[in-house]
Amino acid sequence: MNLFQILEKTTALFPANRAVIYYDNKITYQELYDNVSTLSDYILTLQLPKDSRIGIFLENSIDYITAYFAISKAGYTIVPLDTSLHPEKLVTILQDSDIAVLFAHFKFQRTFKKLYDMNHPITHIISEKDFKLKSPSISYSDFRNILGTVQKTEAISKTTLTNRDDVNKAPHELAAIFYTSGSTGEAKGVMLSHKNLISNTVGTVAYLKLSEIDSLLVILPFYYIYGNSLMLTHIASGGTLVIDNRFMYAETVLDTLENEKVTGLSGVPSNFLILLNKSTFTDRKFPYLRYFTQAGGAMAPSVINRITDAFPDKELYIMYGQTEASPRITWLPPDKIQDKVGSIGVEVSGVEVKLMGEDGNEVPDGEVGEIVVGGDSVMLGYWNQPDEEKDVLKNGKLFTGDLAKRDEDGYLFIVGRKKEIIKSGGNRISAKEVEDTLLTNSKIHEVAVFGVNDDIFGEAVKAVIVLREREKADEKEIQKYIRTLLPEYKVPRYIHFADILPKTQAGKVDKKALKKA
Repeated sequence: MNLFQILEKTTALFPANRAVIYYDNKITYQELYDNVSTLSDYILTLQLPKDSRIGIFLENSIDYITAYFAISKAGYTIVPLDTSLHPEKLVTILQDSDIAVLFAHFKFQRTFKKLYDMNHPITHIISEKDFKLKSPSISYSDFRNILGTVQKTEAISKTTLTNRDDVNKAPHELAAIFYTSGSTGEAKGVMLSHKNLISNTVGTVAYLKLSEIDSLLVILPFYYIYGNSLMLTHIASGGTLVIDNRFMYAETVLDTLENEKVTGLSGVPSNFLILLNKSTFTDRKFPYLRYFTQAGGAMAPSVINRITDAFPDKELYIMYGQTEASPRITWLPPDKIQDKVGSIGVEVSGVEVKLMGEDGNEVPDGEVGEIVVGGDSVMLGYWNQPDEEKDVLKNGKLFTGDLAKRDEDGYLFIVGRKKEIIKSGGNRISAKEVEDTLLTNSKIHEVAVFGVNDDIFGEAVKAVIVLREREKADEKEIQKYIRTLLPEYKVPRYIHFADILPKTQAGKVDKKALKKA
């Protein structure tokens, strides 16, 4: 089975179900399938080599989903691209993946005007409107004109789902390359197979109990692996993706959540902090909402408690994963949130987790070890980066770099990342522990903790803090507060107050940028 067959099977079962709602635009599974088939046929006319990679530089939209499955149906590799990238960063990825054909929205044409003067591999751009800013070395196609030729296919029967001549990708073959930051700060391409993505999708659908009656408000970009998972799980279950790209206007997004009677909302910690601290989120009831999911970094227990206190009738799923694991590794059942405060839960079905010590042996319950992942969702490797790959992929196992311990009931608790353990004066300090502790202060909206060079201790703890609106505090007040909760050596020696924390497009705090500031 390959990625396209997820859509194909769902269309056979629920052809009239609403697949996507994108503002005023709505599309059923049958309509989406027809568009995907037409676009796939067009891609095949380009006569690309069989191992070609095709890029997607589109914002979340029906266009994105159509292009994603059309590339898969045509038998090529999907390369989702971060639409916030500067031209210099974008061209580096285009060169690395050798992308000749690219889907790009008209709104990004100025990015390409700058890129045209660089050494890029693009020969063809497909957009929803004709680019005004063009390059003579690139040919252009109009997405709308291509789809205008769509012919409505006969309803798909279950008997057509096997032995398809046009499905030429085996499950173990490369399906997509997701670019993510490496240890050096340079982008690295995570190679995921059809089997990787489908096995993780199946496991996630199971624990979220998704079905054709579910719908999800999508505020995370599809090029981000968490967003990609949201797309695949809901397409696989026959549910509806409700896309709203206006999260900077939180009230507007909450209106969409209410008006479309959405059953699920997914976000990273910063999304929930904004909703809790800067919107009417907790004043609304959302009668149709069944659950929340959270991943993309640890969420402080104090924030979890605020959500569960405000919405005791909703399920909150705490999840942990990495792009290299397709992405979901563990999940915490909602009914265990109070009993297992701070836990990332248990393994997703089909995923194996071991905690390994520095001696290469598995550590006993209660002791800290590195999370090592096995199973069908572990990546194929890094594209063109064998040195990076050998550091994290050993004998088919993924060494995540995350440190955790397991309790007597089998629940996992993250202690920190290997690279975020601060070594100060002979002490090992978890940046996550200090962040979680600071967030219990009612004046603090967001915080990032990391180590900085120090002449006396080697490394010292630094905290960058964003206060809630209309709150005031100084360095001494914060240090006095945290001394009541943590030993002296964990108290931040340096505290800086900021208006905002720099974020990646996926909403994660960008600590690399903070350290350079």
